[in-house]
Amino acid sequence: MILKFPDKTNSCGPGLVEAGKKIEDKSFQIIDEEMGDHGFPPIEWQVVRRVIHTTGDFDYAQRIRISNGAIERGAEALKSAARIFADTRMIRAGLAPWRLEWFGNEVVVPAESEETREIASKTGVTRTLAAFRGCGRELDGSIIAIGNAPTALHEIVRMISDENIRPALVIGVPVGFVQAEESKDALWRLENQPSITVLGRKGGSTIAVAIVHSLLELARSGK
Repeated sequence: MILKFPDKTNSCGPGLVEAGKKIEDKSFQIIDEEMGDHGFPPIEWQVVRRVIHTTGDFDYAQRIRISNGAIERGAEALKSAARIFADTRMIRAGLAPWRLEWFGNEVVVPAESEETREIASKTGVTRTLAAFRGCGRELDGSIIAIGNAPTALHEIVRMISDENIRPALVIGVPVGFVQAEESKDALWRLENQPSITVLGRKGGSTIAVAIVHSLLELARSGK
């Protein structure tokens, strides 16, 4: 049997269709009601709530850390068409193209380069670490989103500390058991670097995507 839909609901235009938007709004309403008093400033809650919406896990409200001014700096950079450097293709695949089109943000996955594979093999480091090390000053003013590679996050922390690399925002939320928690702790201890992280073992590319989406929405709304 072939299902037929009215033309107005069979469109694949940009953004959420009406039915999807209603579901998202209802989900946010439920999260607000179940969370109750949370203590987050309004713009921070927009980020935290979207992470909870993505995961169905209220524990993220206890784990997420947002440095002073991080959301404002991230939204401002996105509005200026800053590039988003991601450690995985999953982040690029997860970011909604219609949201990226709002400000013309390009998503770059440095580890895709074959050159990084050769460098990693010769130096004995991970491919993502080698990839971000090779980016150098290209990272200045960018949004960095790390959801899977703690070694890359450690390298970014080192580059900020030792080489004065200055991303607009580092979203460091790698998931896992080896170096993930330590890399996020190191990011959170950095001074004068806007950052958003999730302490502990939890995290992942979907969390990084949720955070970037929330920042794009905030940038577009001007809040």
